[in-house]
Amino acid sequence: MKKMNYATLLALAFLSGFLPTHAQNISDTVDATHYAIHLTEVDTDNETIKGHTEIDVTPNFGTLEGANFQLKDLTVDSVFVSQQSTDYTYIEDLITVPFEEPLTGGDTITVDIYYHGTPFSEEWGGFHFSGDYAFNLGVGFESVPHNLGKSWFPCVDDFVDRAYYDYFISVETPKTAVCGGILQNKTQRDGKTVYHWKMNYTIPPYLASVAIGEYVLYEDIYEGIAEDVVIQIWVRPFEEDNVEGSFAHLKDILAVYEEHWGAYPFSRVGFVSTAQGAMEHATNIAYPYGTIDGNTTYEWLYAHELSHMWFGDKVTCADAGDMWLNEGWAVFNEFLFREGIYDTSDYMQDYNSLHKEVLHYAHTPSGDGDYYALYDIPQDITYGTTVYDKGGLVVHTLRHYLGDEVFFPAMQQYLEAYAYQPASSYDLMEFLTQETGTDMSSFFDNWVFTPGFPHFEIDSVTDNQEGHKVFVQQKRKGREIFSEENILEITFMSEQWDTWTDTMMVSGSHSSKTFDVPFVPETAMADYYNKVADATTDRVVTIEEPGEIDMGDVFLDLEVSAVEDSALVRATHNWVAPDTMQQPVPGLRLSDYRYWKIDGIMPEDFSASCQFHYNKNNYLDHTLIIDESDEITLLYREDQSHEWQETEYTQVGPWLIGHLEVEELQRGEYTLAVWEEGFTEANRKKVEPAFYAFPNPSDDHVIFRFNTQEKGRINIYDTSGHLIEKLSKSVGSSEISWETGDKKGVFLAKWLLDNRQVASKKIVIH
Repeated sequence: MKKMNYATLLALAFLSGFLPTHAQNISDTVDATHYAIHLTEVDTDNETIKGHTEIDVTPNFGTLEGANFQLKDLTVDSVFVSQQSTDYTYIEDLITVPFEEPLTGGDTITVDIYYHGTPFSEEWGGFHFSGDYAFNLGVGFESVPHNLGKSWFPCVDDFVDRAYYDYFISVETPKTAVCGGILQNKTQRDGKTVYHWKMNYTIPPYLASVAIGEYVLYEDIYEGIAEDVVIQIWVRPFEEDNVEGSFAHLKDILAVYEEHWGAYPFSRVGFVSTAQGAMEHATNIAYPYGTIDGNTTYEWLYAHELSHMWFGDKVTCADAGDMWLNEGWAVFNEFLFREGIYDTSDYMQDYNSLHKEVLHYAHTPSGDGDYYALYDIPQDITYGTTVYDKGGLVVHTLRHYLGDEVFFPAMQQYLEAYAYQPASSYDLMEFLTQETGTDMSSFFDNWVFTPGFPHFEIDSVTDNQEGHKVFVQQKRKGREIFSEENILEITFMSEQWDTWTDTMMVSGSHSSKTFDVPFVPETAMADYYNKVADATTDRVVTIEEPGEIDMGDVFLDLEVSAVEDSALVRATHNWVAPDTMQQPVPGLRLSDYRYWKIDGIMPEDFSASCQFHYNKNNYLDHTLIIDESDEITLLYREDQSHEWQETEYTQVGPWLIGHLEVEELQRGEYTLAVWEEGFTEANRKKVEPAFYAFPNPSDDHVIFRFNTQEKGRINIYDTSGHLIEKLSKSVGSSEISWETGDKKGVFLAKWLLDNRQVASKKIVIH
């Protein structure tokens, strides 16, 4: 066989008319409907295999003059077509097999390829040897494309081509061969035992599996909602006593998945102990040795792999760019099984922890290195943080966008509609649109097709005759567009901790809605129950006694010195830049990355100090703190209507890492800032409000005092946005007075210089 380069092979294949335009999509032209994989020799001493594979193929359309199969690093000995020896080429992992007569639609032909050699493996995927054991892992993290069915048998190796399988694996006593499907029989041949396994459901080649070694079988029956399903767990002999403890909740987890996703989609629940894994081979999950330890430490891992029987095996992503449809849903199922067998709080604890990690690290070198959309993910990060972890967060968000009563039944129907087929993100979007009657294009644009995250925060709340009007501002983390048609919950809370929740639609940079709240609210909080994976992480604590409270997930800690009854503190870490100063101060630079919001019910008898953490080295303040000459400081404002101002604090720690401690925590917003080199205490401008208003609240008059003697004016607006008063300030004066008369309620005072708004404040008149 003459050595040719890959480009020459492709050119010849195009001329022969049976290679698709994209070589990786061999299944565009040929459909492999059945594989019979015969491994006649697996030599664990020399780490080689020998065998042949019979492949039944049929054209996908038109006339097929030959077929192409992938096989990596092994030597091809011969090829037969319909039991007749034939010529072939084998170049760059591609076997090209011409047919003597063209194959037309509906016809089937059998290609039998004999091969031997040392199979391909990378650090994780491929065909591995470990002592007297051998096994495959169907995908590789380093290989592109990732599919590695071709590491041990010739195949059409993509996510789309699905086929039935028979495995005939010859092993020496006392070894066992464990494959996907159901064991049909064991026969003796040439002094070896041949194990025949049969998979009666179609799967793509990367989900085909074999594991060879000295195994013992743990067997049980799961009483499924459709039928009884056999459980088979194959382990090394000394692991046998650990099986029941390790898989103590296996049936419970299966029940959770069946309740939410429908009947178990295969005829066997199978695990096999391997030197490394885990890998969701259909009905034969490769499960790493160290996880079978006799306790439930790693049940999250087998729950993840088990959920792939629905998401990945029953319905497979259409290509590697849509891997979140496999892995993101499996991560979500890690939350779901905990909710099902433990409690909703366990679900939320895992979700909140992962949400923080994704916002912190996904875009950094510790994660994927940038912000990516879930759809069409680059293949070098197919198995990265975005696909797995952000994918799981987005499924959580989708769940709450639709609501459980719609989400779970709709997804069951999706799994049935695409059963044993591939599906794409667009397929899922279009199916959910049709099934639920809700146009899902905005949701998928927001969360699947666009990188980064939206960010939602309540800007202000005003009360009027119609109710309480909530203004929400949207910011962006790692994206250029504002998302549209987001459903955001607003939770109102009274001084007595009564809560009332309703939703509003958020689109663009600003949105508002008036709510008819059944009590007088003390505060209003966005997404109080963490149903949306936006660029915020929250920690809510109920405080009933003094003491220290570690709130590390939001990068602050509390030390409560006084509380007679109880208090509720919600600390939100916002993973976006704070609003800029209305009057920029030379030499003062605010964080461009994060800030805090403190909210909740904090009665007069409550007192707590707070430590706000800074860290240049942990992808938190690396863009704020440039070098040792930067002097870190802490700014505070009551709300968006107030200007940022320096607050008193004590710094603990060097310039690189430490915390700023305020003695008395207040509701409002805090942000880190730095004074640049050259702006020392002696020559820097003091950060002051643009104007003061006092007394506030007031009964009958308010005095406005200014930090400038320039000419300007105060415009006063009611909660409906109507201008009700204009107050002029002349040159040289420093204050003006407003006699409120019979006006009562909440008003907004805007300070203007040269018709330009400088600052604003909320004014309360009793």
